[in-house]
Amino acid sequence: MITPRIGLVSVARPAFKGNGAGAARRSAEALIELAGQLGFELVAAPRPVEDVAGADAAARAVAGQRLDYLLIQLTTFATGEVVAPLLAAVPRSGLWGLPEREAGRGPGGPLPLNSLCGLSMTLSLLGTPQVGKREPVKWFYGDARDSRFRRRLAATVAALRGLRALQDARVLAIGGTAPGFYGLEETPTLQGATVLRRDLDDLFQAIASVSDRDADARVRAWRAREPADVGAEQLRAGARIDLALERMAREVGASALAVRCWPELPDRCGAMACAAMGNASGRDTPAACEGDVMGALSMLALQGVTGEPAILMDLSDVDESDDSLQAWHCGNAPPTWAAAGPSGGPGSRLTTHFNRDGTGVVRDMRLRPGPVAGFRLLSSGRRAVIVGGTVRGEGKPGFDGVRGWIGDLTWAATPLDVRAFVANLLDRRLPHHLAFGRGELDDALHELAAQLRAEVVPALAPVPYLRP
Repeated sequence: MITPRIGLVSVARPAFKGNGAGAARRSAEALIELAGQLGFELVAAPRPVEDVAGADAAARAVAGQRLDYLLIQLTTFATGEVVAPLLAAVPRSGLWGLPEREAGRGPGGPLPLNSLCGLSMTLSLLGTPQVGKREPVKWFYGDARDSRFRRRLAATVAALRGLRALQDARVLAIGGTAPGFYGLEETPTLQGATVLRRDLDDLFQAIASVSDRDADARVRAWRAREPADVGAEQLRAGARIDLALERMAREVGASALAVRCWPELPDRCGAMACAAMGNASGRDTPAACEGDVMGALSMLALQGVTGEPAILMDLSDVDESDDSLQAWHCGNAPPTWAAAGPSGGPGSRLTTHFNRDGTGVVRDMRLRPGPVAGFRLLSSGRRAVIVGGTVRGEGKPGFDGVRGWIGDLTWAATPLDVRAFVANLLDRRLPHHLAFGRGELDDALHELAAQLRAEVVPALAPVPYLRP
């Protein structure tokens, strides 16, 4: 899992009557605990900033620390000339205000910290010529041990993981998009993301070079993990694709794959790439079907945010009786996404493709129940779709392949019934793929979009489907 580096600098002006230094120390101690729990590295300044000279020195220090984020605690009220150097030192930063009780005093008497007022004023200065902070700045307020503070910081840490994943992205695109899939032909303009392109012939050569010994070893590993109702030759052919994709990704240091997985691959190799691509995703190398580069990046972002594999799905059916939508794909998910099977056994099965009789290897499985979030980068990364929902766990029948019924639907944090959700999907004319990650991720994904300067596509008015 990606571990962001977060700096902490406290500003505590000595003119205030409260124990600002003590409040700053307690905050740093609590943040050290949170760093271990939330999975980030804390780089704390050794002492609070008291004046402009101290701010300049602290800014120089943090600028050399390769930080992903700087948390500036306004332990006491501070004016713009003290905060401006710190805001300029690191592109991504947050401002943190403390309740007055952190000074160790009850209400009444001299105002001990005036931290909330300082937070409010500093936020109002961000767009002024003297400060000129154009990047997003998030505010935090409260004791570091408060659950609300923790949730807010957890979202930031997750967003930073997603951002790092995208900034370090190397997508290996093999063969271009599937024929006629014009809506997937986008090239990202995200800073740091690289797309490496290879022909399908490179993949065919890699498949042909896989030895029988290696293919048989991969087949044994598949059989040990999950049941299969396809023959040995089909499994061996699927294993060759799996090993070829693994090798090609390793050779170029790819962090994600976008593969033209049909029609040439099954026609030339007699096997589908679905299960192999699901395995790649399970190895933390997201693999997007049909050459979908932006889908691969969306999966990579979700993998960064959650620390777990993401999947790429179509939205294929509507059930108004329980207000749910079926997410489906041919069989391209890793088995970690599968609901438990009968008697607690493996929930996934290796089988043949739903519309290519006798041709495998794909994965047949129901998605594990629980909250999920859908994400899609659009317009080369300048826009983003963020949706949410809950995979239902009642064992409701679905189409062969990877499938799950999703209820409690939201679009950009707006609850929608399934008809209104589908109306948004269709009226927005979105690409047909959505990446999904596990968990309640709305806050983290909205913060990630803000850091990317990507506009979140809002929900249209939640009106029912309009009949002619």
